[in-house]
Amino acid sequence: MQKRIEEEVAKNREKDKQMLQQSRLAQMGEMIGMIAHQWRQPLSAISSASIAINMKAQMDMLDSKSAIELAEKISEFTQYLSKTIDDFREFYKDKKEKQDVTYKELIDSTLNIVEVSLKNKNIKLVIEMQSEITFHTYANELKQVLLNLIKNAEDALLEKGVESPCIKIITQENRLIVSDNGGGIPEDIIDKIFDPYFSTKKNLNGTGLGLYMSKTIIEEHCEGKLSVHNGEDGAVFVVELSN
Repeated sequence: MQKRIEEEVAKNREKDKQMLQQSRLAQMGEMIGMIAHQWRQPLSAISSASIAINMKAQMDMLDSKSAIELAEKISEFTQYLSKTIDDFREFYKDKKEKQDVTYKELIDSTLNIVEVSLKNKNIKLVIEMQSEITFHTYANELKQVLLNLIKNAEDALLEKGVESPCIKIITQENRLIVSDNGGGIPEDIIDKIFDPYFSTKKNLNGTGLGLYMSKTIIEEHCEGKLSVHNGEDGAVFVVELSN
């Protein structure tokens, strides 16, 4: 009997591991789309600067001052592109050890990836930092949860065609709250949204694993709690960590 229980526990752990990998792959695909948004403007600026250098050189009008200014522009934008790559790589670095981190650090790091994408979709982002607590936990896994909650809110707002879409991220003591003004989750399914493979998305892009894995990460890996309820304007997800 004991052996059978141990086998089942091992099976469930392996299953969760595979689901986490599947969820990460889906999330990476979304992040590549976000990075594409972030790169469009700097790539355009680099292209414009290089065209200007070429044209001025052909017309014998490339003085040293213009050359330096255009070269500095190209350097500035290439540094920005390099930082974006570093952010992405850091985001998915497989760190096995816990580290000290604040909610502010988690939010800032995640917004480096997602903020431009939200702006391009005209989604307002409201941040209210009321917590300065330092947590000893798995920072990168928490970033992935936060990114998933933001993406979940974004998808709901776009799917429902909300007129003035808004996502709020609030920190209060040990709580991190992500809410939107998308009208909320129907009462008949709100208790199921953390189930594996359950998805409210009408398109085929949703794996139904994001919220399930977010809950698993928070409650099993980070020893916290992830819950959801409907507020006045829409869905409210609450992460609570022990400090």
